[in-house]
Amino acid sequence: MDSFLLYRGSSAETKKSYLFQRDILKDLNLDVLFKTMARGDDFLYQAAKKVMMIPLQTPEEICYRQEIIQDFWDNSTFLDELYECTVKQQREVRIFKEEMEKNRTRSVKKTSEILEKLSFLTQSQKVLTDLRELLKKYRENLHSEGLCGLLDRLTEEPLEELMEKLEDMDFFVSGGEIGYTLQFGGGLKISEARVNYCMSRQEERPKNKQKTLQKLFLKYVKKNTMIYRNNEELATDIERLKELSILQMLAVLQPYLDNVLHFLEQLALEVAFYKGVLNFKTRMWELSISLCQPEPLPGDSNTISFDKLYELTMAIHVQRMPVGNTLSLPDTMLTLITGANQGGKSTFLRSYGIALLLMQCGMPVPAKSFRAPVYRQIFTHFTRREDEHLNSGRLREELKRMSEMVQVAEPGCIFLLNESFASTTEKEGAKIAEGILQAFYEKGISVMMVTHLFQLSRKLYQQKLEGVAFLLAERKQDGTRTYRILPGAPEHTSYGTDLFKVLEDL
Repeated sequence: MDSFLLYRGSSAETKKSYLFQRDILKDLNLDVLFKTMARGDDFLYQAAKKVMMIPLQTPEEICYRQEIIQDFWDNSTFLDELYECTVKQQREVRIFKEEMEKNRTRSVKKTSEILEKLSFLTQSQKVLTDLRELLKKYRENLHSEGLCGLLDRLTEEPLEELMEKLEDMDFFVSGGEIGYTLQFGGGLKISEARVNYCMSRQEERPKNKQKTLQKLFLKYVKKNTMIYRNNEELATDIERLKELSILQMLAVLQPYLDNVLHFLEQLALEVAFYKGVLNFKTRMWELSISLCQPEPLPGDSNTISFDKLYELTMAIHVQRMPVGNTLSLPDTMLTLITGANQGGKSTFLRSYGIALLLMQCGMPVPAKSFRAPVYRQIFTHFTRREDEHLNSGRLREELKRMSEMVQVAEPGCIFLLNESFASTTEKEGAKIAEGILQAFYEKGISVMMVTHLFQLSRKLYQQKLEGVAFLLAERKQDGTRTYRILPGAPEHTSYGTDLFKVLEDL
């Protein structure tokens, strides 16, 4: 039994996560997004972070998850009920596992252990039945393969029969009897024992629910039984038989218990992620900030196009729509972004990185429209404020980070580079960057790079390589920054004097 609400036919355990999560989280400022999704709920925060750090690998996987998000968006009350049910059971799972862990460190009788497991399983069976009924309640409004498939699997599960089996074992709680068939070998030694039935003293099950063999046993065999008392050896054997029976029952229960625990934990994580997605969409709707459903393209397409793409975390912070960018870059492997200081280059790079990350976990994207390839891995290499304190060691740190990423990069990945190697002279920085970019280009690794290395950008521009695009931060004649990124040839200056003039005016 599996939920499969994140992936068709598989679970998160089999998926490959981003290799450099710390860099992605920091460079793209994703904590703002996670907090928006969580709305103060720590479980939602952790679920969002965990799921979003595992990229989907194909357009089909992304569309599978997009359909589920749409179902939940159209039936938000259903998601609220589902989340309340799963998160409550998640707490019970945590308490149960903590209790089991405590039992391992102290002397606990096996009878107590089986009582706790039976109690948890009985409660869990009720939760599974409630989940099935909840899905049935909204069935007519659900269209996604994921949610309809979950209902089908729960319907196929013999939940009532399993609950009946658990009720048969109620004698552990209320007292009762257990009937054995014993097979004797030579010397009247017991060679095999079989449990025929379990029955509590408070057996209230309707007669028509008793199995035929059990009826026959109770009618013709049990009434002719003989009770042995005051036999010390027999008492010892019975006690041993009881202990072995309990151990066997625990062994029989354990696989199903493990399966139920896994199912409930996975379902809670999945539903929490979708609850976070709806929190995010709702918040954007409250702020009148647009989102779109992106169109994922196969990884070998190398085509990028978007309309009014904006930086999401900035939009959340200022609570209004920032300047958006509209571009079409067909068959582009390498994109270099140059232009005026404070012109929005790094913001644009971050907006594209966030959009990719959102698309590759099935979420809506901060744009009017968005099309991009599905990448195997996303690598980010941004200049950071704390790097400034490294002084002479800053370049070494940059090269170390880049080296670690290069060692695991493969065709079908993308690097987002923000002013990499600007910590050394332009000549040295250009030489280092050129070698790395050339290797990426030859290996089929995509790159989008913000740079002030004019020698590098001018040389690449003059080479007119196929699949290389050049973008420029727009600047008006009077020095005003529009924060728009447009196609354009690299310029020799970053117009740093504009900023100096602003400071003079102050």
